[in-house]
Amino acid sequence: MATSSFKKKFHVPFFHNTSKTAPAKDSTLQSVLASTQKKNSPSLRRRTIVHHTDCRRNTIWSDNVDEELVANLAPKELNRQEVLFEIIKTEHEYVRDLRLIEEYFINPIKQAEEKHRKHIVPENLNKVFNSISYFLFIHEVISNCLNERQENQFPLVRSISDILLSYVWVFRAYAPYLIHYEDALRELDESIRKKDKLGRLVRKQQKSPSCRNMPLTTYLLKPFQRLLKYPLLITNLLKGTDKDGFDYDKTVSLKLKLDEVLADVEEQKREHDNMERLRELETRIHGLGQFRLAINNRQLLKESPACQTSFTLKKQPSLRKSLTVMSSPTLNQKRHSVRNLYTLECNDIVLLAERTGATKDGHPVYKLVSRPPSPIDDEPVMVHTRPEDSGVYYED
Repeated sequence: MATSSFKKKFHVPFFHNTSKTAPAKDSTLQSVLASTQKKNSPSLRRRTIVHHTDCRRNTIWSDNVDEELVANLAPKELNRQEVLFEIIKTEHEYVRDLRLIEEYFINPIKQAEEKHRKHIVPENLNKVFNSISYFLFIHEVISNCLNERQENQFPLVRSISDILLSYVWVFRAYAPYLIHYEDALRELDESIRKKDKLGRLVRKQQKSPSCRNMPLTTYLLKPFQRLLKYPLLITNLLKGTDKDGFDYDKTVSLKLKLDEVLADVEEQKREHDNMERLRELETRIHGLGQFRLAINNRQLLKESPACQTSFTLKKQPSLRKSLTVMSSPTLNQKRHSVRNLYTLECNDIVLLAERTGATKDGHPVYKLVSRPPSPIDDEPVMVHTRPEDSGVYYED
């Protein structure tokens, strides 16, 4: 789902010259480097490049540099270098997984569609595939910048916050992925279960040794996992950065901007989920007429039995069988059993409905008891509920 926040054209610094923009060496780190680089700098350089190391063995920074350098670092700086190494390393691994999705699944599926001249990918899964292709495009740029910075500042990386701050806007593009992810998984599982063209192709590709015995559903989760990991990594980076250091202010700015962007993404997801709930509820209510429940800024708060908070009924549960309520005064007045009454509570309106059945999925089907709101009634009015107020008046 495209939103207004994605209509803006962002500048992508493809030729981000990290060697020229790298900050000057810190004086504290300079003294540590002086005693170690003279001895065995060439051998250290060969072992430090993240994307050339065996990730299964060289999982931490201190395994890739000289022991004397590690011994001479303060604990806080050592921890900071480990975090920087993890950010660069995991970014490379993330790009690797995104590339696998495109090369082993997205591209073969596109080729199959061109061959048969027929779309075989469901709508939500197709949108997730499009998001992943974009993630690969932009995160390759980020990973290359980080790797270049690591090479130029070997063996002690002094700053990457300026690079990440330049690309933090990228995470706004994760909103469509998050919105369609769950439905995409359902579509994919259904195709595999039915063994249709898409399902058969996915099962075949999953058997490739490059997939490391992991299904496509596991790889489709990677962007979500990466999105959750970034705040933790940046928080750890900030903890390991001295407040007097040259990179502290930029790291603080990076964390604040990242939190802001991720909060915006989360809000877009929440608004979409709320609208989907309202649309689904609208299909289960008979008697709404021209009234539309699913509108912007309306939030579904609760769908529950009408008298569940009634103090009288809590003391005498048997009354639920005999009590009735009268519908709004019309020519066709009707009494409704309290035990079948439900309140459908939104932030601006409350509807009273009688449960008349259930859908195939077990969700209640309702018939409206209160009259359908008119356009004038539909003006937003904030609802404030009290625990002792059931919202229903009944006759003893």
